[in-house]
Amino acid sequence: MGSQGQKPSKTFRFLDLAPEIRLKIYATIATSPQSHIDISSPFSSPHTYFPHALLLTCTQIYHELRPLYFTTNAFSVTVLRRNESWSHLLTPSFLDNRRQIRSLRIKIVRWGTKDFFCRTLIPALEDCILNGRLRELEVVIRDQSVNHAFLGSLNDDSSREHQSWRMLRKLLMDPYLEKVTLKGGRFSVVSTWMGGNVWDLDGCEDISYLLGKAGDEQDKTLIKVV
Repeated sequence: MGSQGQKPSKTFRFLDLAPEIRLKIYATIATSPQSHIDISSPFSSPHTYFPHALLLTCTQIYHELRPLYFTTNAFSVTVLRRNESWSHLLTPSFLDNRRQIRSLRIKIVRWGTKDFFCRTLIPALEDCILNGRLRELEVVIRDQSVNHAFLGSLNDDSSREHQSWRMLRKLLMDPYLEKVTLKGGRFSVVSTWMGGNVWDLDGCEDISYLLGKAGDEQDKTLIKVV
């Protein structure tokens, strides 16, 4: 039994905090220490810092916090010959989350089967730029010998590989992008964990200068993806 005259403790209401304070708290909770969260990973849960429980508390916190998770962190995807393990990221049900991503790294090991790169991935990325928040895009292309990656002009403009390179360059030159990086070179698997690969990108070099080659003979230069 409490002493006479003791006032009951006042309930603390989180939503009474100023919006800027709430955002700082959200950022502390949701920011991952990883430089990039691999959302194409088959790991059981790459989103270890996704605040599931907090998102379930109320509608207001859900709408304030969920977009912040995707805008605060940087993400990555790895394009292989087959990409079924992360195809759900390109579906309509994930559209709103995908549009919240601000910083993305794309590691291209292969262009993918059945025109995956041109018909599926590029349109999704264009939508993320035009209708979403994607403003920083880094593309790393695997090539066995970066010093000989650009071997002159191609006569067959209809080849799938050449078309993939042309569409990629067009995407990277989108004026809405604020930061663009294009890298090429050797990168390989350094470890495997829970069925997923960890890639070493140290052998890659910045080849962003190639984006300024449009209009001359270099327009048909090919990056050989192996």
